[in-house]
Amino acid sequence: MTIRLIKASEEHLPVIARIATSAFHPNTDALSRRLFPPHLQPTDLPDGEAAYDWRFARKASSLASSESHLVVAIDDEKGQDDQVVGFSLWDTPPAIGGDSGPSKEIQCTALDKEAYNEMKKTVNQDAVDTFGEQGIAGVWHLDYIGVSPGNQRRGIGKMLLQWGLDHAAAEGKDCYLVATEAGRPLYVAAGFKDIRVVSILGIPHYSMILRAGSS
Repeated sequence: MTIRLIKASEEHLPVIARIATSAFHPNTDALSRRLFPPHLQPTDLPDGEAAYDWRFARKASSLASSESHLVVAIDDEKGQDDQVVGFSLWDTPPAIGGDSGPSKEIQCTALDKEAYNEMKKTVNQDAVDTFGEQGIAGVWHLDYIGVSPGNQRRGIGKMLLQWGLDHAAAEGKDCYLVATEAGRPLYVAAGFKDIRVVSILGIPHYSMILRAGSS
């Protein structure tokens, strides 16, 4: 297996959005189903496809931010169109002087905006409960990892996770995330500890931390 990790560029955005749309499809991911409920989906697209443009815009915003790291996993043994097999998104706002202003809202008629805002409020509150009013400032926060269908169980998620852990360790910073039930074993294996169970739109998630110097 020849997998290498590189920082994402604009040319990677379409496939990153495609992986995110597939890996977190409403038919298989409970939180995505709440965010993209059936009654809001357009009738001229397959269920879940309306999320693509929204995910693309969000990843483009992250790519443009100096406080985010968007990383892609490349399999050089695959054809040109299939070489990107996964991605990770890390938020790393500085402890002091970061851009704490609200991000521009991305419009999507298929998105349940109330559910999305409730999710953001819950996640932000967990960061405050964990770190104080500064939230994730000064912390390496894993937003999420996505691996393309057919490429799971190849160690790609572990590689993408380790990339962030190594960079956080080099800076002497904690790593923090909110995991799904399915994703939690990967983080436990890497040394993360549970802080608390967090209910996001009624779905149990796990607030987890890896303290600096503990890996």
